Amino acid sequence: MLGCTVNVVVQGSEAERPRIRASDVVFMYAPRDPSQYEAYAGTVVGWGGRPGSRNAQEVEAFRRRVAEAHRRGMRYCASVDFLVDFRGFIDFRPQTFLDAVCRDLDGNPIRVPWLWDHQYKGHPAYWWCTNNPDYRAYLRDQVERACLAPIDGLHIDDYSGTSACSAYCGGCFCPYCRAGFREYLEERFSVAQLREIGIERIEDFDYRAFLRARGIAAEQFRTQRAACPLGEVFQDFQNWRMKQLVRETFEYAEKIRGRTLLRSVNSSASSPRTLLVASLIDYFCGEMSHRASEAKVPLDPLFVFRLVEALQRRQTATASGRDWAWIKAHEKPGLVRTWIAQAYAFGNTFMVPHRQWCFTPELGTHWWEGKPEDFAYLYRFVRQHAPRLDGYVPLANTALVYSNANFSEMRAAARELSQANIPYAVVLAGDENLPVRLRAEALAGYDYLIVGSKPLPNGQQPVLEQASAQVVRWEGLAQLPDAVRKQVLVRGSGQIRVSLRHKPFDPTAPLICHLLNQNYDLQEDAVSPVDVQVSLSPRLLDKAGFREALVYMPARAPVCVPIARAEGAVSFEVRQLGLWALVELKGG
Repeated sequence: MLGCTVNVVVQGSEAERPRIRASDVVFMYAPRDPSQYEAYAGTVVGWGGRPGSRNAQEVEAFRRRVAEAHRRGMRYCASVDFLVDFRGFIDFRPQTFLDAVCRDLDGNPIRVPWLWDHQYKGHPAYWWCTNNPDYRAYLRDQVERACLAPIDGLHIDDYSGTSACSAYCGGCFCPYCRAGFREYLEERFSVAQLREIGIERIEDFDYRAFLRARGIAAEQFRTQRAACPLGEVFQDFQNWRMKQLVRETFEYAEKIRGRTLLRSVNSSASSPRTLLVASLIDYFCGEMSHRASEAKVPLDPLFVFRLVEALQRRQTATASGRDWAWIKAHEKPGLVRTWIAQAYAFGNTFMVPHRQWCFTPELGTHWWEGKPEDFAYLYRFVRQHAPRLDGYVPLANTALVYSNANFSEMRAAARELSQANIPYAVVLAGDENLPVRLRAEALAGYDYLIVGSKPLPNGQQPVLEQASAQVVRWEGLAQLPDAVRKQVLVRGSGQIRVSLRHKPFDPTAPLICHLLNQNYDLQEDAVSPVDVQVSLSPRLLDKAGFREALVYMPARAPVCVPIARAEGAVSFEVRQLGLWALVELKGG
């Protein structure tokens, strides 16, 4: 079978880093009732909080939560908040907290948009500046409290801090951001380059005054930052500061605990921006859009799943606050089940939906409580089949050659490939924001390489040009060779997604073919069972062939189905396919 080689620079030795496994069952928060751990066969708490203070009772309560998980053989990850714990910082610096608020170009305080309905001691939810030394002291205090129990990992919520404020909300122009940006420019630009920009004396440079002298207003900087003088350089500065802080936060926690910790951030790998911290973490743990209001299974998460695997990471996903608000309003757990099955079938995880944050502009923050009877059997199915999930990677002879410059094209290509059940993997050609170099060995296992319209950055184009595979510029499915488009054929329904996974370095391991039935009916809140026939091209398979196919479905007894062969292709039939089938193909 075909292999997939990946290459990513990581913090520390790759062999020494802890990992989230494909069969892990991750709780987003510690449940109020610890018996839910058994109900869902949980293995990890991903976003486990910390003591609210150093009060002995609160610390002991947190330690009990960690101990409850450990008694059940679970790993427990504490969490710190770079943004939303605005109440805690007001109490931490009651006299000076306003000095740490992010400021726009006019000096106005910036608030967290999605916390519009939150107040504390007469103050709204301010966006705190992660470049402010007082606020950084509070972040260290959070880490210290999180480490008062024997935790196994640390999660950072809203890790972008002021970098995100700059990207989306027009800040921050506080004294610390202005001074930091001046130092950043001085270190990276020569005197001649600075003069070309319009900076005569860097020691006197004030970015806020620089912009205002050129007639830039706060709203213009917020909505058109990239068109403003030095706007992109300012964002680069904020991104650099953010990455420094994320690294320092994890290292501080590991120093306190005296051990390597699982590292995660609240994010999905769904944009070039979200990949900035990929080399600093072990997994992505957070929300991603599932378009619940469309009442069908989304395809966009599949690109995220492939991208994180190329990074040798994993996504522990949940849906967005708006998705959960729609689920709550319509009470559709069956749609959520399709999200869970899809994540695991494509090599990643979906966090247990026992308590979900909901958000709409009208209602603000509210919550939805998932019921074990709706979901627990799916997670137990995952744990039962851990050997058929862990250690597996995508089986494909086609790869998307990803660069940040071609993100939109690659995402569009992934959507169409997924819709057509064309197996693909992702290989990475990084840039200054993604520390990965494309290497010849990463391309060696593929027959077809799909590329975007822009050349690869940092001198990597020759590696692509020297590859033995056929290089195809993405212009839609119609441009792809028949050999690519007809590798997997499904008859019986047009709403079946196929995920082929294998262990390239274990010739004895079976091939796993995941079948997802996405014939979701909104009124029934369920998928309609269908009979399907699946045929796999010989281009995807090794010469040994297969002698049997074992079909496993949740809440159903396994069955053995016959395999048919014609011109090297392997075919089998699954009757009454429900939500998800895991088909194990064993060699002869």
